[in-house]
Amino acid sequence: MKKYVSRAAQRSLLYTLIGSSLFWHLPAPVYAADETKETAPPTVHSADEQAAEATASQQEFSLEGVEVTANKDAAADKGYVAKRSSVGTKTDTPFEESARSISVITQEQMEARGVTDLFDALGYTPGFSDATYNRDSRFFRANSRGFTDYSIYTDGLRMSVGGFSKSNYDPYSFERIEVLRGPASILYGANSPGGIINQVSKRPTNEQLREIQIQAGNDNQLSGAIDLGGEVNEKSNVLFRLTARTSDEDLPEDYSSAKRQMIAPALTWKPDDDTSLTLLAHYQKDDIKGSYDTNPYRYLPGHELYGYSGTGFYGDPGYDRFIRDDKQIGYIFEHRFNDIWSVTQSARHSDISADFKYLSIDSVTDGIAKRTAYYSQTDLSSNVIDTHFQAKWSSGAVDHTTLLGFDYQNNEYGYIWRSGLAPSLNLNSLNYGQGVTTPTALASWTSADIKIKQTGFYVQDQLKFGQRWTAIAGGRYDQFDQDTRNIKTDEHTRIDQSAFTGRLGLVYDAGGGLFPYISYDESFEGQAGTNRHGKTFDPTTGRQYELGVQYAPENSNIRYSAAIFDLRQQNVLTSDPLNTSNESFQVQTGEVTAQGLELEANIAALKGLNITAAYTYMPKHKVTKNNDAALLGKTTANVPRHSASLWFDTAAPEAMKDERNKGWGFGAGLRYIGSRYDYYNTVTLGGVVLTDALIRYDAGGWRYALNVHNVFDKEYVIGSWTGDNYETVSPGRTFRLTATRRW
Repeated sequence: MKKYVSRAAQRSLLYTLIGSSLFWHLPAPVYAADETKETAPPTVHSADEQAAEATASQQEFSLEGVEVTANKDAAADKGYVAKRSSVGTKTDTPFEESARSISVITQEQMEARGVTDLFDALGYTPGFSDATYNRDSRFFRANSRGFTDYSIYTDGLRMSVGGFSKSNYDPYSFERIEVLRGPASILYGANSPGGIINQVSKRPTNEQLREIQIQAGNDNQLSGAIDLGGEVNEKSNVLFRLTARTSDEDLPEDYSSAKRQMIAPALTWKPDDDTSLTLLAHYQKDDIKGSYDTNPYRYLPGHELYGYSGTGFYGDPGYDRFIRDDKQIGYIFEHRFNDIWSVTQSARHSDISADFKYLSIDSVTDGIAKRTAYYSQTDLSSNVIDTHFQAKWSSGAVDHTTLLGFDYQNNEYGYIWRSGLAPSLNLNSLNYGQGVTTPTALASWTSADIKIKQTGFYVQDQLKFGQRWTAIAGGRYDQFDQDTRNIKTDEHTRIDQSAFTGRLGLVYDAGGGLFPYISYDESFEGQAGTNRHGKTFDPTTGRQYELGVQYAPENSNIRYSAAIFDLRQQNVLTSDPLNTSNESFQVQTGEVTAQGLELEANIAALKGLNITAAYTYMPKHKVTKNNDAALLGKTTANVPRHSASLWFDTAAPEAMKDERNKGWGFGAGLRYIGSRYDYYNTVTLGGVVLTDALIRYDAGGWRYALNVHNVFDKEYVIGSWTGDNYETVSPGRTFRLTATRRW
C-alpha cells in the first residue's frame, strides 16, 4: 500500500506521543475508600479495554506476516456474539485463551433489549446484581460478584471521580460493554475485587454510517439521537464519527425530572498501514430537578414519613437541583515498529463540575417537617495515560506475547459543602415556594482540595507451548499519593501507599473449541485513615482462585462459559479490640469471602433465534473475619444466593440495509433475583422474577421497536435499611417505543 507520510515524519510523531507520557502529569486516582464509595448525602432516609476492538469496519490484511489485531477484533465482533477482547490481557486474545471470566454486551444485544442505562445493559450478565442500593440518575453503582464499586472504565482508562463530579455516560455513545469479573489490578491498578466494567466508545468507520433515532416512553420520556460516520478524504485514511443524543423524562418522585445533552465526535488518522491515531471527545450535561432517585421509597413503621407517599417530594421544586457539566478529550495511538514490537498509548483529560442543592427533613411533628438546606459544589480536573509495548517473539518451542506497560494518573478536585436553615414544610398542604436561601454561612461548611496521583508499572507474558497450552503470568507495582488540604484550617492529611499485585493462568486447548483453564489473580484498593498509633493503613487486597472452561466451536456464533471461584477481600477495616468505651480506632484484620459458580451462554441465529443465558450461584458471600460480633459470619447485604436470566429474540432481518425487506420480530426475557439479606441479616428480602419483552417491525428502511421492562409491574426491594425504617423499591413497568433509520 502506498505510504502517504514519510518514515521520518512517522517516527517524529511516534516519539512525541510516547515521550509525552513520561513527563505529562496526566492521571486518574487510586481513591481512598471514603471518597470513591461515597455515601448518600444526609437526608431523612439515612445518612479499557484498550482500543483493540475498535468498531471500525476495516478489512483484514497481513503486514509482513503479522495480522493487524484491531481489524481482526472488528471483523469478529460485528454481531450478536463477541469472539475477542483485550480487556482481560490488553492484547488481542480470544476469550478462551485469556483464563478469565469475561462477558461482552454487544451493540446488537443492547439494541434488542432496549438498553437505556448500564443497569439495563448488565441485567443479563452473570455475577451482576441491580439489587444493591437504588438507581440514581446521577451515578452508577456496580455490583459484581457481590462487591460494590464505583469505578467505571471507558476505552481501557478509568473514569475519574471527585466528590459528586462523577461521569455517567449515555449508553448510546458505546459500541459495546465489557465485564471482566474478579481482581484486575495487574492491568488496571486500584480496583474492587469484584472486577471492572469497560465501556467501548463508538469509533470512526470506513463504511458510511447514517443513523437517526427517535424515542418516546412512559414518564413523558422523549429523546432524539444521530450517529454519523465514514471517510473524510479520497485516500480513505481519515475517518470520522459523530454521535449525539438529547433526552428529557420525568422521574418517579413528584416534581422531579432529568434532562441530558450528549455529543461525542471522533476522528481517526491512518498515515500508513502501521500507524493510527484516534481522537475522542465527549461532552455531556445532566440537569436533574427535584429528587435524583429513580426508585420510590417504602417507609416502614417507625419512620417519620410512614403513611406518606413514597413518591412524595419533600424538598422544594424551586431549590432541589443537580447540574453536571462533563467535558473530556483523549486519544488512542497505535504503532507497529516491526514484526515483533508494537505500542499502544491511550490518554484522556477530564473537566467535570457538579452543583448540587437539596433539602433534607430533620424531624416531623404533627405533619410539619423541619428541614435543612444543603449546597455542594465540586470541580474536578483529571488526566490519565496508559502506554504499553507488546512483543511477539519465540524462544525455542515457546511463543511469547509480552506486554510491558506503565500508566500515570493524576486527579485534583475541590469541593465545598454548606448547610443552612430552611423553611418547614407542611406535609399535608405541601406549601412549596417559600423561598429557600442557598447556604453561605462559613460556620456551617466544609471544604477540601484533594490531589491524588498514581503510577503503575506492569509486565505480562503469554506463553504458548506444546501446541495446546497457554500460560499467562504477570506482575505490577503501584505507588500512589493523596494530599487532602482542609481549606478552612489549611491542615494537610497525606496518604503514601504502594502495592504489588500479580496473576497466573493456565489454559489447555482440548480440541473442538473446548478450553479449560485455572487462574490466580490479585487486586488492591487504597485505604484512608490511621490506626491508634497514627500509622496510615495499608491498601485492602483481593485474591481469587478460579477454575473454568470456555467452549466456542469453530465456524459458529456460539460461546459458552462456566467458572467456579474463591474470592477474598482482606485487610478490611474492623474495630480495634483495645478500644475503650469512648474510642473508635480501627485495625485491618477484617475479611470478606465469596465463593460461587457462574454459567453463561451466547448464541446467535440458532434456527432464527438469538439467545443469551446466565446463572449465578453464590452459596457463600460472608464476613469471615471481623471484630464486630454482630457482623461476623453474616451474609453480605443485598447479595442473592441464586440469580438467573434468559433472553431470546428473533434474528433481525437486514431491513435497514435494504428497504425492500420488511417483517416482524419478537423477543422476551426473564430475570430472577433470589432472596437476599439486609446489612445485619435481620430481614430477608424475597426473590422475584421479572419479565421483559420486545416487539419489532422493519419496513421501508425503518425499524420500529417497542421494549417493555418489568412487563407485569412487579414490585421488589432494591435495598433495605431497617435501622432507618425504609426501603427502596422497583420503579415498576417502563416502556420505550423507538424508531430508527439507518442508511
